[in-house]
Amino acid sequence: GVPGVFPEPQHDPVIAIAAVALRQGCREPFLRVVFTLLPCAPLRGATVCSFDSERELLQVGFWGEKPGFW
Repeated sequence: GVPGVFPEPQHDPVIAIAAVALRQGCREPFLRVVFTLLPCAPLRGATVCSFDSERELLQVGFWGEKPGFW
């Protein structure tokens, strides 16, 4: 990417999507998950799900199609 320029999908892939979920009234999250493009180092306190392509990463990040991260 170019500093100061909004990323362009043709040139700048999405490399990670992170989510934290809380139950109403609770202070601690019940879910901490990070979806990454290609493997990464473990992240303390989070489940990491890695994908081989940007397409797979984006589809699972929004639709929850990969079992085992809930």
